[in-house]
Amino acid sequence: MTTDNFTMPFAGGHLDYAEDKRSISDIKMFLADPRAQSILLQRGKPAMNQQGGLHLVHPDALKGINVAQPAPVLLGLKDNGTPIFAFELAEDQTLIPQDSFQEMRFIAGRMKMKELAIAGRARSLFQWFHSHHFCSACGKETISASGGMYSHCPSCMTDHFPRVNPVVIMLILNGDKCLLGRSPGWPPGAYSALAGFVSPGESIEEACVRETQEEVGINTHSARYVFSQPWPFPSQLMIGLICETEENEITLNPKELEDAKWFSRDEVQAVFNKQSDAFTRPPRFTIAHHLLRHWLSE
Repeated sequence: MTTDNFTMPFAGGHLDYAEDKRSISDIKMFLADPRAQSILLQRGKPAMNQQGGLHLVHPDALKGINVAQPAPVLLGLKDNGTPIFAFELAEDQTLIPQDSFQEMRFIAGRMKMKELAIAGRARSLFQWFHSHHFCSACGKETISASGGMYSHCPSCMTDHFPRVNPVVIMLILNGDKCLLGRSPGWPPGAYSALAGFVSPGESIEEACVRETQEEVGINTHSARYVFSQPWPFPSQLMIGLICETEENEITLNPKELEDAKWFSRDEVQAVFNKQSDAFTRPPRFTIAHHLLRHWLSE
């Protein structure tokens, strides 16, 4: 999560998940705590206040409001013990104006780091529950348990826990050049590091080699871990790597990428200095941005 006192965006929430304090009586106690706070989401969009921070309310404010399941979701406890909950509001809610809900990708770069991490955690948990609403063992409907930390099937008694999908994202180097690609549908000029899901039975180093070969036909080696990032779109762990190659020729896989190019260190530095439009710099809240910045600082 951290390298040289650097905290990756979407990390650094610093909550105590209170995994041993999630009985029904515990949750009721936390809900009744006068310090308790709740963040609000709608279709994965957090509610923001006029100052640009998360819109926070006491759980009591949700009484009589149409909320989606699971509810309540206890995200954890702050350092001072303040309980933090998350609720997902239905479209017909009347608690706050609809335009308070903002697409997280658009506002992530302006949010405070701790609030971004908390909102990202909430988004990931709700997305997981919505896509795992039925038991994979028997097909019956599940119910939320332990303050939203897992789902329980009352039919076959199976418990299901949220999963994080590992993804390798690699900056491929050849001397003083790096390889960046773009996916179909991206904004004009947008390029980023290559990435792909880790397959079962595969190490992160092997995933790096396979994904690079599949996407651009280049053989890589010497993959080294740099840092990771929780990515709540919907729930991934981005594993940042830097790897090496002596090959230059790109064999583009059009099913994977729209384009891929080599950029020199000077070209990348000029983009980061806002002195060049060779490509659009990845947003600051992405791990690709920080992989490039890390390379430039080496």
